[in-house]
Amino acid sequence: MKKEISLTLRIFAISAVAVSAAVIFAVCGNAVCRIASLITAAVISIAVFFLAETVSSALTTRLMKPVNDADINNLASAEIYDEMKPFFKHISDEHEEKAKSEKMRREFTANVSHELKTPLTTISGYAQMINNGMAKSEDISDFCVKIEKESQRLLTLIDDIINLSNLDEGTQIEKAEEIDLSEITGDAICLLEKAAKERNIQIFYSKTPAVIMGNSTLISELVYNLIDNAIKYNRENGRIRVFVGETADGVEFSVKDTGIGIPKEDTERIFERFYRVDKSHSKKVGGTGLGLSIVKHICACHNAQIRVKSTVGRGTTMYVTFPPLR
Repeated sequence: MKKEISLTLRIFAISAVAVSAAVIFAVCGNAVCRIASLITAAVISIAVFFLAETVSSALTTRLMKPVNDADINNLASAEIYDEMKPFFKHISDEHEEKAKSEKMRREFTANVSHELKTPLTTISGYAQMINNGMAKSEDISDFCVKIEKESQRLLTLIDDIINLSNLDEGTQIEKAEEIDLSEITGDAICLLEKAAKERNIQIFYSKTPAVIMGNSTLISELVYNLIDNAIKYNRENGRIRVFVGETADGVEFSVKDTGIGIPKEDTERIFERFYRVDKSHSKKVGGTGLGLSIVKHICACHNAQIRVKSTVGRGTTMYVTFPPLR
């Protein structure tokens, strides 16, 4: 800033001196007067050259003082220039976003460590008991089943982490194609029909042909996760209503259940990684706690909007709206 101010002052002052000297030179009628005017102009220019350096330094110090004194975490009370406020607001927003990302990274690392440690501890414990001969012969089969279950849980968690990592790398859809969302939804319902029957949950599906542009693998995962959650967090003998069709805003996919519901204060946080509203219930139904995070990322990849409407004790509805094909 100092260099720019100094250069500006020099150019302005020297230009003014040059114009004045030219006028005096033109007015003067003799050579002596003209030479005197040129010498005077040269002396003034040299003086201005050094004066500009001093003035620019003083101006820079004065201008930068409120900027240097500003507290980025408390801009409301900072005495900064109105012209600088948008810049500081941008810096503040980036600072907050960076701090938020860093917090999420630390929480994610801590949660991953915990989630990985739990099944590994179980697997290690049962394996050691079998290896050391501490397990009764009639219990070995049961231990092996538990080891297999925890191993599968571990593999599922690792798969979800890899999926999230891949989705984090970019928002571009690979292998985008025209997809009939109603057909993908029907396939997901068939896959989950057994799980629903085990809890005597009825699934009602209403649809119209609805074509979107996207990645069929990712869309299948989105649909499966939302319907699977509606089963897991539903009540025994509950109901699920699935809808696919065109709306005024685009192609809508919605899942409505009669389950436990989500408290209002948790509605926005359910898409955070490993966030669980009811930890005791989540432990019973299984899952990695990453399903809705993956769903949100898939929505972002497809420029889709996801909304949640829920009432505690009465159920939850998830709405996903995809942009129209044309």
